[in-house]
Amino acid sequence: MSYSRDFLALTSVFLITIAGPAAAIVEPDNQGRWIKPTGIGPDKEVPGFLVNLGPTGARAILKENSFVVKHVFPQSPADGNLKIDDEITGIDGTKLAKHTFGKFYGMKYDIGYEGPIMDFGNAIEKSEGSNGHLNLDIIRDGNAMEVTVKLKAIGKFSDTFPHHCAKSKMLAANAIDYVLDHQDEHSGCVHEKGTRALALLAHGKTKEAKKLAHSWNKMPTEKSWTWFPSYQCIFLSEYYLQTGDKGVLDTIRKLTERLYLSQVIDPELYKDSMHGGKPQAKNFLKGGNGHGARIAGYGTMSITTLLAMLSWELAEDCGVEINEFNLNLAYDCIHTHTHQSGYMGYRFGTGAYTPVGRQGLSILVHQVAGDRDQQDYVKRVTKHLAKSKTRLNDGHGDNAQAVIWGLIGIQQSGDEKATREVLDYNKAFINMARTHDGAFVIQPGRNAAEKAYYLSPRIHLTSGMAIILGMADPKLKIQGHKAAR
Repeated sequence: MSYSRDFLALTSVFLITIAGPAAAIVEPDNQGRWIKPTGIGPDKEVPGFLVNLGPTGARAILKENSFVVKHVFPQSPADGNLKIDDEITGIDGTKLAKHTFGKFYGMKYDIGYEGPIMDFGNAIEKSEGSNGHLNLDIIRDGNAMEVTVKLKAIGKFSDTFPHHCAKSKMLAANAIDYVLDHQDEHSGCVHEKGTRALALLAHGKTKEAKKLAHSWNKMPTEKSWTWFPSYQCIFLSEYYLQTGDKGVLDTIRKLTERLYLSQVIDPELYKDSMHGGKPQAKNFLKGGNGHGARIAGYGTMSITTLLAMLSWELAEDCGVEINEFNLNLAYDCIHTHTHQSGYMGYRFGTGAYTPVGRQGLSILVHQVAGDRDQQDYVKRVTKHLAKSKTRLNDGHGDNAQAVIWGLIGIQQSGDEKATREVLDYNKAFINMARTHDGAFVIQPGRNAAEKAYYLSPRIHLTSGMAIILGMADPKLKIQGHKAAR
């Protein structure tokens, strides 16, 4: 960048609070959501928010050491092999390991999705790398037996996936094809819309991306939350960098200005803020962005601040002049409220919820900006993101954002060891999220406020995985493409 930034020193060490052991799913009853279906796409026929058993086409309830099948898609590999209420207890004669249920919102990261989910995902990898036979030990009507689900023998992920990996390339192509073929599944969620738009660009779908860019080449309403101008600006900036379509530049400029309105410049202005009958003044961090276009509610958040920063950095690459004052304040806020360990909370350096989406975004923002003088910060966040690999699927409100930004950011960190640590640990999770028809579907996590499955069960995550598994051939700045403009 052509200007320098003076950053505030990191805050002193905070007391780390532990809320309990980590767990892939909060409660044995999945907070009542095993029987709460979504109303979007082909998952409407699924009786609830169940664990997807990878490309088998089966969905199940998770128990400590088993799965209980509750849905089988017609004409899927599981159709005719698995039946409703079959209990899957093992694979190839080996019992499934134990899963630990429990609520966890603190900073600990030592336990992840070990147990039936990881075991089943690893078995998918093994079977696809051989003859495709997935041999399951089940209990049906009280009788123990073995059934075989035949998967396509598509091979394993390479040791360097998604780079130099035929499986990654194929899954990414299938994912973007699914997105294009299922236009009616789009829910209108802005996270989904922005990610889908980026996925089109990432796979050279210029015609479709142009149509979306032209329809989105207008300002959101005054009441729209910060997420709307951020995702819109990120997409239109990437679109301009790829196509040179100057027709979107004025909107990009106006969007960057709009994002200034959701940034706290003077916390004193919010000293009397209330939300839900409680004082909120301490939550309005200087330089941070809130939910709304004009700040209200319960204060600023790290993720909305980082999305605004990414918008500003990409817009600047398009030639749009960005106010240095606002940008510097945002960097100061993020650096001040990142824990010395590299953990990033909801808004403070300690606190709640999985950090991986915020950590991935922070890494990405710094790398897009090209700030060589902040590599110590990036290294610290990268190191903690690698430790937080166990919490990839535990995002607050929309866990697809945690998965997507976490996996993009770690690949842009420049740290190959950390990248492999995160990707390799979550290889089984990626396999489990795959559907039999080429999509990826939201999986249950441990956050009580998780809504992703009901916002966009497939299109959001499928679009994100099309970007992530396509990183070997980058076309977006956020994928590492060096734009010529």
